[in-house]
Amino acid sequence: MNHLPLFANLAQQPCLVVGGGEVAARKVDRLLKAGARVTINAPELGAKLQARVAAGSVRYQAGEFDPALLAGQLLVIAATSERETNRSVAAAAAARRCLCNVVDDGELSSFIMPSVIDRSPVLIAISSNGTAPVLSRLLRQRIEDWLPSRIGALASWAGSWRERVRTRLRTHTERAHFWQDALDGQPAELLLGGNPTAADAAMATALDTSAAATAGPNTRGIAWLVGAGPGDPGLITRRGLQLLQRADVVMHDRLVPDDILEFARRDARLVPVGKHPHGPSTSQDEINAQLVERVRRGERVCRLKGGDPYIFGRGAEEVAALVAAGLPYQVIPGVTAANGCAAAAGIPLTHRKISGAVTIVTGHSADGQQDDTNWAALARCRHTLVVYMGVYRLVEVSARLIELGRAPDTPAAIIENGTTGRQRIVGGRLDEMGRLAAAAGIQPPALLIIGNVIDVADKLDWFTSTNLPAPSGYSQPVEQLEEPDNGKNLRSIP
Repeated sequence: MNHLPLFANLAQQPCLVVGGGEVAARKVDRLLKAGARVTINAPELGAKLQARVAAGSVRYQAGEFDPALLAGQLLVIAATSERETNRSVAAAAAARRCLCNVVDDGELSSFIMPSVIDRSPVLIAISSNGTAPVLSRLLRQRIEDWLPSRIGALASWAGSWRERVRTRLRTHTERAHFWQDALDGQPAELLLGGNPTAADAAMATALDTSAAATAGPNTRGIAWLVGAGPGDPGLITRRGLQLLQRADVVMHDRLVPDDILEFARRDARLVPVGKHPHGPSTSQDEINAQLVERVRRGERVCRLKGGDPYIFGRGAEEVAALVAAGLPYQVIPGVTAANGCAAAAGIPLTHRKISGAVTIVTGHSADGQQDDTNWAALARCRHTLVVYMGVYRLVEVSARLIELGRAPDTPAAIIENGTTGRQRIVGGRLDEMGRLAAAAGIQPPALLIIGNVIDVADKLDWFTSTNLPAPSGYSQPVEQLEEPDNGKNLRSIP
């Protein structure tokens, strides 16, 4: 972030604009709209600025720029067509620690003028740090199209209720929860629909209900078990994103990327509770206890999990702890790693001519210790097999399946960091997967897919086709595996 976004109160503050043409006139109009006291400095003025001076709305200082004009000014805008003059203004402003914007010159500017959507009292500013002003304008147009026309009225109406809400609800958390529900619910819908009387009635009812509910022990906490998807931020569900943005606390797994955590509220607490196969981990008992404690004291907790909460995510154990404590919860499913990673690799998990079923297992206990997986049955089957958490036991999993009857030349592929910009795919025969993965340096998180469906991706030439869209967030070049793969041509994305 090269610039810190700020909304400055310029009411009756002295500001200087250097320049007398059309561009300067536009900047003067924006400053006047913000309530500033504007002085214009230029050898001569265009018609628009002459009219402003004649009307007495601005002060005019004729002549070339003089650094002495900066005395007492809060900020200055250089809007001339002469770069040397603009450079002189910027240098003089820097010497006096006065904020300076040079129009269309980000290098000389100490602040920038963003594109603005004005639905006062709601203001939305959009900036590309001066590198792509046309893009900023396009974004402004798109947001303008989406934004309700009465959003400013909604903000003013909400402001009229602030004192009553503050009086009735005792804590910041209770008030925050109330406002989230009201502005995302019926009161706001009625106001935006042009019915303020009905909106007031709905608001009064909601406030009475909330005040009664919080009069005793706080019972407004809830846990949302949200599937974050396999890694690409675009694959979290809309409902999951909504709840992530409403949470007071986000308890997240190790594999949830920072790009998704960025969607959380700025004041939300981010609590890592991940597990690392050979490193520091938070025990499941500790996670359960923390989840119960936070919900019990009235917090809205987003328990954010990679993939889906109920696919090797221990979501059922956390739900059981919440149920035992008598606390509310919701489960929001996510795109599983199996679905997301297979799709990003061009591999169909089922195919009516090849595989009519898919089995998802974990390779975490494939060394035979406390392992209730029926590997013999999986070895005999000919449908697709997806193995989670199998990187460190890839050799054992492959050998065991072959020992129990799976053909050594069964196609297999391992997908590392699937759906992300770091995705890599290594394919080959089942009996060679351990060697190929080790040679490629594959590390968790990675997913192993076994079955003839892998040949479909190979025949479709998935990775070299220019007609197939890449998953959002990455686009990588393709190179052939250096190792021969005995007739299997699945590519490796570095």
